[in-house]
Amino acid sequence: MRTIRDIIDHREPYSADTGWSIKRVVDYLCERKIGAVAIQEAGKVVGVFSERDLLHRVVHVGLDVEKTMVSDVMSKGVVQVSPDEDYRVAKAKMFEKGIRHLVVIDSEEKLCGMVAMRELVQVDLDEYRDLVQKLNDQYYQSALKE
Repeated sequence: MRTIRDIIDHREPYSADTGWSIKRVVDYLCERKIGAVAIQEAGKVVGVFSERDLLHRVVHVGLDVEKTMVSDVMSKGVVQVSPDEDYRVAKAKMFEKGIRHLVVIDSEEKLCGMVAMRELVQVDLDEYRDLVQKLNDQYYQSALKE
């Protein structure tokens, strides 16, 4: 069983503050080559800002990225997952909610990071690849015995 911790454990959790301008958050995303970031206030995750938020809530309506605060346009309904959750449960949550990123928060309400749908699909692909390899190995081993 692959957990969310297995997927995100190798990287630091990124976050931005509610008082940051959209420009600052976008610069932060670009510097780190990420598509979404958890938004915190007083050490607690209160939202998420993603490329989709930028497109729909900022660019589309013509907001000034220098003057508008991320707290005004972030997604506030934070969907979260535990780092010890099976990755398939996280993937199901994402499909159910129609989102591409989940905030990973531990039992002490500490931000552990974020996980993207792309990463969960990659785990599926890796598992299927391993299964096909095992099935091929079994097939050829039994064929050699005959």
